[in-house]
Amino acid sequence: MSIEERRAESLQTAQCADASVWYCYAVTRNLPAAALDGLRGLQGALVEPVTFADLTVVAGPVPLGQFGETALRAKLEDLAWLEEVARRHDDVVGEIARHGATLPFRLATLYLDQHRVRTVLETGHARISAALDRVDGRVEWGVKVYADLSKPVPAAVASAAGDDRPGRSYLRKRLTEQRSKDEAWQSAVQAADEVDTALSELAEERRAHRPQSAELSGEAGVNALNVAYLVPDGQGDRFLALAGELRAAARGCRIEVTGPWAPYSFGLPDLSAGPDAPG
Repeated sequence: MSIEERRAESLQTAQCADASVWYCYAVTRNLPAAALDGLRGLQGALVEPVTFADLTVVAGPVPLGQFGETALRAKLEDLAWLEEVARRHDDVVGEIARHGATLPFRLATLYLDQHRVRTVLETGHARISAALDRVDGRVEWGVKVYADLSKPVPAAVASAAGDDRPGRSYLRKRLTEQRSKDEAWQSAVQAADEVDTALSELAEERRAHRPQSAELSGEAGVNALNVAYLVPDGQGDRFLALAGELRAAARGCRIEVTGPWAPYSFGLPDLSAGPDAPG
């Protein structure tokens, strides 16, 4: 590579590092003018409204050098970075949701400029408005059921007695352990089904998510249920009370409830898929 080519490459890299792309947090409507005063998002940048008709996307600039496709792919492997992005993202979304119906974007939804964000609102106005109607006056509650496969069930423990010769004793122990885990898992799945059926009665919609691995969640046990429920604001206390009753009655599993959240699970999936992810 010639000196001139190296200089051109260095200049392009510097320009890329200085450039910004638009990180989208959420879409709402009829947002008060003062709602975003002083509100900061990722890397402390002030967020800004991008508006079409009555709809507003709340977005903020982030460096292309850090949020371009190649850099972002590497960052997504960094759990500490992801946790920080998720926290700042949710802080902004939570503030917007205080003012009315809000649909959060997925993490790291990026557009090259504000014009393209506005185009999303213009072309999707009817669908976005209908989705906001669906979640207006409602919040999301998350429920997870974890099975503890380390505790043997009594029947399995009793069956372990018998022939104490080393070889057969070892095989019997292994079979007993496996049987115990299978029975504990089946018990947890049954409990999860009962929990889901009961809580769904108080929800207008539900979304089942992929069970989380222990490595990702940091939680003990195996995730047997991971569901989000869209619940009217006025039903929140009943939802929590019922979840508490189910938790008290559960055997061999643990029930965890999180929320209330903005309706992350009930938006428009294709809305969060940026058409021009920066390279």
